Amino acid sequence: MTFLEAYAKYGPDTMAIAEALDIKEHEADILINMKMDNDYLRPPWRQRFATSPKPVRFAGYDETEKSWW
Repeated sequence: MTFLEAYAKYGPDTMAIAEALDIKEHEADILINMKMDNDYLRPPWRQRFATSPKPVRFAGYDETEKSWW
């Protein structure tokens, strides 16, 4: 069983993943932290380009006023 399979099956449970992979619990914790950091820091590449930039809010900004667009 690979780490990703164990993570999909048990979630972030360090004891269950360590037992399934036959590794120490602190090693499973390190792997879980690395995966969570990677998931947080790298959103899917399509999502990064799909969202359009939001308008910058400033003093006097009115969303209903479109004449200055």
